[in-house]
Amino acid sequence: MIGEARRIGRTKRLLAEEVFQQLGAAIVTGELAPRERIRDAELALQMHVSRMPIREALQRLERIGLVRMYPSRYTEVTPLTDQIVADSREFAGFQAGFVARLAAERMTEHERDVASTLIDELDATIDDPTAYSLARKALFGRLSEFARNALQHSLLREASMALARNLHHLAPDDRAATLGLHAELREALRTGDPDAAEQVSRAIHGLTPPTP
Repeated sequence: MIGEARRIGRTKRLLAEEVFQQLGAAIVTGELAPRERIRDAELALQMHVSRMPIREALQRLERIGLVRMYPSRYTEVTPLTDQIVADSREFAGFQAGFVARLAAERMTEHERDVASTLIDELDATIDDPTAYSLARKALFGRLSEFARNALQHSLLREASMALARNLHHLAPDDRAATLGLHAELREALRTGDPDAAEQVSRAIHGLTPPTP
């Protein structure tokens, strides 16, 4: 009986995760537009699941700011405001700096090669804001793995969907300067310089160093 209960529990968690990923992806791509209403009963019928995993997924999406729930009424996709973009850029920049610092100290030689290849991909997408955002997400997602801090990696992974929606349209302000930052990050990671890796990762996200 205990084994069966655990199996059912795992199945429900997997369903909720699947719903979370599908709804989140729809919000990130704009298939579900800002202020669009989502009703869990209708969604359950469309996705052929019970309302429980739908509600769990929506609660999780609300925690990361992609939807707002109105109990017993409906759920609404949140609008993308200037403040949300600013908050997201700040959060992403500081988190990227932290994982880059740890990764610079802890990466293997093979992982440094992987990071260098991902930076090459960042260079290649600099003229396409959406592709650049995806390449940046891929780079710092891998650096988060290479940082070998399970709690930090879990936090960034949970927030990554919201960051993908909130920052997908942002293009580098200065193409040449940004390519220079990429080169600095590549060198900092190759030589294992944590201070430089942290500062340049923040700069890539538009955060300037504090004034002395």
